[in-house]
Formats: sequence, structure tokens, C-alpha cells
Amino acid sequence: MTAVPAEQPDPQVVVVAGGTGLVGSAVVRRLVADGARVVVPTRGADSHAPDGARVVRGVDWEHPETLLDVLTEPGWAPTGAVAALGGWWLGDQLVDVAPDVWRRILESHLTAHWLAVRAIAPVLVGPDPAYVLLNGAAATEPMPGSGPVNVTGAAQRMMVRVLREEPVGARVRFHEVSVLAAVGGDERNLDPGSEVDRADVAAAVVRTLADPASPAVVEVS
Repeated sequence: MTAVPAEQPDPQVVVVAGGTGLVGSAVVRRLVADGARVVVPTRGADSHAPDGARVVRGVDWEHPETLLDVLTEPGWAPTGAVAALGGWWLGDQLVDVAPDVWRRILESHLTAHWLAVRAIAPVLVGPDPAYVLLNGAAATEPMPGSGPVNVTGAAQRMMVRVLREEPVGARVRFHEVSVLAAVGGDERNLDPGSEVDRADVAAAVVRTLADPASPAVVEVS
């Protein structure tokens, strides 16, 4: 009697917003190595992600139909998402920040995260869909000269808390992975007191995606 091979489970599909960046690309590589199908949406037409990922170029986050078309293809329904958006900034004290700089940082940090979760969270599927947002120590520790990042980081943390309490939070797990040290290899770190390897950040993100018992905030230092 011939044994019938066990049916293989469908691979995990994860959308990584910011998957071409320093930390985001490390997350993409880890997910691909673990056998996941990874979708990397980008705004630019010539953006490149690590090998093995499916890049969706020219995504307009306010009207993300290009991305949503991919996520409705057979085998590409997303079970998880990661938002590795924003970045570091060092400049004037808050009262001296120029309005255009303030608006640019707000747009590239807080608004970018909101647009990503607005587009992706509603289409996550599966028995345990999860959404992980990357943040840092600036969410809680005042950092003179980086005030706009402090403000957006704190707001991003509150955004996760609100999402967990709203109806979407009853269906999707929302988490923040907070990186409490400078990420190694980032040239914007002028004199970091401590550093964390981006591979360690990626590992924490992947563990959080997989573990329903993960806390709302996962710290990496």
C-alpha cells in the first residue's frame, strides 16, 4: 500500500514595508531564508530588495491598488506584515526646527506608518495574522536635537496601542519591536553608546510574527 504524502502547508506570506532599508532588508533576508514569501512594496520604480523577495514598485500608499492587486493573487494573500519605516535624524532643538523639516519628518515617520497599516492590516488573513512595527528608544527617552523623532516615535507607540483596542485588533495581532540601541552599520550614528546587529533585530521581528504570546512591545538592545 502506497503511503500518501502529507500535504505541505502553504508558505507564510509577509509584506515588508521599508524592505529595502538597513533594518528592513535584514528582515526580508531572514524571512526568505525561513521559507516565507516576501512582498516588498516601494514608491520608486527602480528600487531593489534582497534576492528572493517580490518587489512591487511604484506603490502609492494613499491609493495602494498596485500592491493590493498582488496580494489578491493565488498564493500571495498576506499572513503577516512588518513596517520598517522612518529613520534617525539629528538637527536643531525643537523650537528652531523649520516647518518644512518638521512636516518632512512627520510624513516619513508617523504618516508613513499610518498609511502602511491602513493599507495592509485590513487584508491580512489566516488564523493568526500579525503586524509588527519597528520603533526605537526615541519613543520614550527624550533626545535633544532629535525632538521630531521623539514625537513621532511616541505617537507610533500610541498608534499600536489604539490599533490593539479597535475592532481590527480583535482579528490582527499588533506589536512594536523597539530597538533600544543604535543599529550597527548605520552611518548616521555619530557616537553610539551601544549597538545592536541588524540580524538580531530581524530575528526579534520574525519571532514576534510567529509567537501569539509576544508582548505588545518587544525590546531589542
